[in-house]
Amino acid sequence: MPTKREQPRLPFGTLVERGVIPPGAVLTDKLRRWQATVAVDGTITCGRARGSIHGVGAAVQEAPSCNGWVFWHVEQAGRLRVLDEFRQEMLSN
Repeated sequence: MPTKREQPRLPFGTLVERGVIPPGAVLTDKLRRWQATVAVDGTITCGRARGSIHGVGAAVQEAPSCNGWVFWHVEQAGRLRVLDEFRQEMLSN
């Protein structure tokens, strides 16, 4: 079984292009401290921060880096789902 690093890469923009995470969707962290809006090009915006899920996640936390796949969540059917769940579903199909 391949490690996470060995698995095929899937850009966040692919989820947006395929409508899995639509433009205008709101992402939030697990504790709902920050909210970011998804743009058509697959970038996200949170306040003055704009860029990748990783870059914006790092910016809002004032951290040197961030794994946006596990930091950002989408609310669906009343529960938060981490972005990595959506990525794993696409990779398994």
